[in-house]
Amino acid sequence: MWRYSGMTRPSMRRNEPDGCVLDSRLPGSGIIASSVHSIWRPTAYHYNIALDAVGRDNTSAIDDLILLHRDMRAHSIREDTITFNTLLNGCRRLGAWAYFREVEAQMRKRDRWGITRMDVTSWATLIQGYRECKDWEAVDRCVAEATSACREWYQSQSEDGAERGIEPSTELWSAIISIYAVRDMIPQAIASRRIMQGFDLSMNAYTFAPIFAALHRMRRSLVRQKKDAWQAIELALDEYEAMRKSKVTPNATILTNLALTIGLNNTFAETSFAQGGQDERVLSRLKNVDSTVARELEAMLSRSHDPHTYAVLLNLGGRSGAIDDVRAVWSSLINEMKFSRNVATKPLLNSLTFSAYMNALISCKRYNEATTAFYAHVTPKSTSITQLGRPAIDTPILIGADQSVYNASLQAFARADRHRVCVHILRRMVNSGIQLSALSVRYSMLPPDSDAQKDKSARYTRRWSLPLMVARNMWSVIIESRQREWARSPSGLTGHLFGEQLPVIVNDVAAQLIRTAAYARNVEFGEQIFDALNKEAAFFGMTSQRHHDSATSSNRFPEDLQCAPNVRTYTSMITLYCNIADLTGVNRIWTQMVNDGIEPTLHTYTSLVAAMHKVALRKRWKRSREHAEQSIRSTPAWDPVDGSEESPIPGESQVYESSNDGSVRYVWSLTAQDATIRSVEDRAVGPDVEDSTAQQSDDNVELGLDIPLSTLLLRYHSLRIQDAVNSGSKDQEPQTSLIDKSVAQDIERVMRVCRAVEQKGLKPDARFHSALADFFETCGDNKSAELVRQHLESSA
Repeated sequence: MWRYSGMTRPSMRRNEPDGCVLDSRLPGSGIIASSVHSIWRPTAYHYNIALDAVGRDNTSAIDDLILLHRDMRAHSIREDTITFNTLLNGCRRLGAWAYFREVEAQMRKRDRWGITRMDVTSWATLIQGYRECKDWEAVDRCVAEATSACREWYQSQSEDGAERGIEPSTELWSAIISIYAVRDMIPQAIASRRIMQGFDLSMNAYTFAPIFAALHRMRRSLVRQKKDAWQAIELALDEYEAMRKSKVTPNATILTNLALTIGLNNTFAETSFAQGGQDERVLSRLKNVDSTVARELEAMLSRSHDPHTYAVLLNLGGRSGAIDDVRAVWSSLINEMKFSRNVATKPLLNSLTFSAYMNALISCKRYNEATTAFYAHVTPKSTSITQLGRPAIDTPILIGADQSVYNASLQAFARADRHRVCVHILRRMVNSGIQLSALSVRYSMLPPDSDAQKDKSARYTRRWSLPLMVARNMWSVIIESRQREWARSPSGLTGHLFGEQLPVIVNDVAAQLIRTAAYARNVEFGEQIFDALNKEAAFFGMTSQRHHDSATSSNRFPEDLQCAPNVRTYTSMITLYCNIADLTGVNRIWTQMVNDGIEPTLHTYTSLVAAMHKVALRKRWKRSREHAEQSIRSTPAWDPVDGSEESPIPGESQVYESSNDGSVRYVWSLTAQDATIRSVEDRAVGPDVEDSTAQQSDDNVELGLDIPLSTLLLRYHSLRIQDAVNSGSKDQEPQTSLIDKSVAQDIERVMRVCRAVEQKGLKPDARFHSALADFFETCGDNKSAELVRQHLESSA
């Protein structure tokens, strides 16, 4: 009567079952449509299949699952245990955690009423679901209830009563062990494995793999904290023996974590302990397991001949900082390539394994070994011939190095303080057709990892920067590659929408290069970088913060790939003009920054204060020179009492004052730069009530204070006091010279900065103490200056 059509036809009537159409050739084809439901009724079995199909389909929505469940209830079909388990799995796959909890509540209610019974699959699904949504409180509750149910079942087996609880299974207890192991709860994971063994459950590799992974993380944490790692090693040895007694064959994951926990070439093997002691027994076990694991791992590597296995081992060795393990794995790879006669489907030495080896050496801070490996396998020399006339066994050569290899090599050479080689590597990448990335440029500009850079006792050290010649050569490679891309698609967003491109000249790269130009006082080089950054932003359609819109391309890139100039770039540009005391350039960059809607930070104001300080220093030096020329002529050019005459120095108002001995000295009013510095100081430190010259800013937001800005303010006020002392009479001692009111205010401001540093709990560094000692010496308090310097030497 019914014939399966194989598909649903569009002309099918609603009262016909899916996939079934009436066949007029069969007897009984004239049956009325209203009797279809009386002939075929869906059961829970059919709905379970439909629910499972909807839950496994990635294109499904949770509403489809809910509607199907409601339709099942509308047909008065009772859910069974499989139905609830299928619903829980579907909610877990679709990420519908609210309905997941609702289904759990319904299932628990049916279990209490005795309608349906929660089985092992139910508890395993609940534990896995709450693990994925990271509801650890619910996970602990489900684990405790499942453990209690398993123990009830175990006790009921020894009694004559009815069966209670749930029968434990390997899958359930493997999930419980994994839950504890992923949270690094190693004692609970090992205890769960022993309970599983007490239930006489069969264990497999998936039971032990999470435990060894947790032990590897435990040893890595102990090594980083510079603690004894013997605890993790002993636990790994115990679990290895338990795995052997259970006749479980270890897989590659277990062997990898075990090898990295106890070490492939363990340094403790040469340690001598007291005979018969516990340490000696542990050492004997370690040697035995060490050799066994090494043999099995090498055998597995040779059998699998898979480069991914080597890459995983190298990555894990680099993360744990085990240089001996990294060398052993790499030696196995090279020896297998040299002497193995088997032809591999995939070459062992490829970009994946070599970049993993380079990154592992960098993590272990073996930069010279990494550079040597780069020269040996990427840029080899000509093949040598042995003295016997036979060709030597060549070192394997990496063919077709990709960007990951070059990035690792750039990082290694930069850390080894060989930035000139980084320029050649960047040039080689461009010539090989490999597009530069922002990450490649960042790696090439990394500071060297040397003891000189880590020496904190050095008093007068600045932040490391690239040498100007290296920076210019590196910039020529970068700008050459970018100009090619700009020439291909010079209009707006074309480069991003129709090509898989990412920005290269980004804010942090430009800021570091501009800072290099600032240290060298090369304004032209800094302006070139700033213009290229703006052009890169226009190429990718990025706008400033003021013109930022949700439809622009700025939202399509992460923060580290933004090209629109930010506060860090503008701060570097202000520092560039600050170092040459170019007030016009500082004013132009500051105006552009404000117009772009960029809020200045404390570092920006520090650079601004430094610029104003240098401009004020030059002006005071010019006035001192004019004052010296006037003193030589011994007759002033105008009456010092009458200030109606115009000052010979443009833009400055000069007032003369006579001292008790009849000498003449300057009393200078504040310049525009001094007023700007004091305004920033008041915002950072807070205005003083007693200081009548404190500039009250319209912006009530406090900038905050740090040690670099405090040091700069100390030196600024010290130099102002020094100028006032030097402008006094030559016959007087400096400490008895006439000090005007502005100098007294400078001393009060220095004291206010010191009080603010103490109140904010800042830790002064060597530069701050040196500036404070110079201030005391300028004021004539040599004893206090000597005490500060003694404290500086003792702390160093």
